[in-house]
Amino acid sequence: MNEKLKSIKDQFINGKIKNQDLEGVVFKEIYGSDTLKLRDACRDASIIRCEDIEEKSGISLSFIKSSQIDNCSLIGGEKILSGIEMKVGAALIPMGIAGPMLVKGQYVNDNVYIPLATNEAALVAGVQRGIKAINMSGGLKTLVHYDGMSRAPMIEAPDIYEARNLCEQMKTDHELLKDLGMVVKDPFVRLEYIDPYQLGTKVLLRMTFKTGDAMGMNGVTKASADITKALLARLNGWKLITISSNLCTDKKAAHINVLNGRGKSIQTEVFVPEEVLVKVFKAGTTSKKVEKVVFHKCYLGSALSGTISGFNVNAANTVAAFYSATGQDLAHVISSSSCFVQADAVEGGLHFMVSLPCMELATIGGGTMFGTAKEALNLIGCGGFGKSVDDNSNVLRLAEIAAAAVTALDLNTACAQAAGYEMADSHVKLARGEEDK
Repeated sequence: MNEKLKSIKDQFINGKIKNQDLEGVVFKEIYGSDTLKLRDACRDASIIRCEDIEEKSGISLSFIKSSQIDNCSLIGGEKILSGIEMKVGAALIPMGIAGPMLVKGQYVNDNVYIPLATNEAALVAGVQRGIKAINMSGGLKTLVHYDGMSRAPMIEAPDIYEARNLCEQMKTDHELLKDLGMVVKDPFVRLEYIDPYQLGTKVLLRMTFKTGDAMGMNGVTKASADITKALLARLNGWKLITISSNLCTDKKAAHINVLNGRGKSIQTEVFVPEEVLVKVFKAGTTSKKVEKVVFHKCYLGSALSGTISGFNVNAANTVAAFYSATGQDLAHVISSSSCFVQADAVEGGLHFMVSLPCMELATIGGGTMFGTAKEALNLIGCGGFGKSVDDNSNVLRLAEIAAAAVTALDLNTACAQAAGYEMADSHVKLARGEEDK
């Protein structure tokens, strides 16, 4: 570290440089605001922060400090967006790639790889075995049947009658909806409809938007705020309670997302012949046994536990690993892993289906545009983004691939549990290197 950088570090430690200004100071004073050196400036700033914490805590953070992801950007030639605040380095997660997998959908009709970032042994192997069975069965059908992102402001009426009147108007006044939609200036955010809900004097407005290849939360939050301001300007005595009422519902397991959709809703389907079950899975795996496991585990057991939308084998495992690999917002794992699995023993084999009603994901924004996530998205043919709100085949392809990955692991694990203790045995072997005794 040169003397000039040491001086900046000392100023930062002494509180003379604010945390949010550190990248900008390094960029200007060390690199003369040379745009080609933006990455270096952001790296230097993160190292300064990390060394400050090391010195104050007495704990070495050498791996964190040396792990850097280039996710900074320059806005207007001056303002630096560092990707996240107070960055000190990066967390590394092992990544495996399963596949290729034959997917036959609306936006995928080829063999695709499945990037998975996880610390869990047996997960990638499980996806791979599920893929083997699917490929031997002729491939997986996929279908995206919903595309929309929601935000739900809550406003308060002077009395319950005015609240009811607005709810009725929202359902019938198409000109009002059109006028409110015109308030949105972002070309990649378009208001589709508003569902009103009344609780006393409170009115919750679940607004649904199209957001192109973006997941869209920032865009729809701004759009919802602008729409709410315009609406309140028409209403005397009304007031805003919150721009997000939790009816959206964002980053929580919620049945409204299952019923109405949020993000992307995807269906998958495969028929696995009986002879494929015999060849791919352990002895004793039959369509009848898989059907019994799925019903009793995913529906009887889940119902008894009070599960909201976890009627699956282990969908969250795949969603978390796939989202980590492709730079998605990891908090959306909780809602995106809402999943319903069906396994029907029919003549000649197993009819296996997966429904994912509310997967929130993107190919632009957040962590999708940098580092390993960008490479993973390029690998699976989802590395771009469209030119308009309706030009979003990249994210729809991504949704089908994500659903395909979930299907592969749930098929595999259902079959493993149908073979008695095989799931436990395989985890012990792959995670601990131990053979079952």
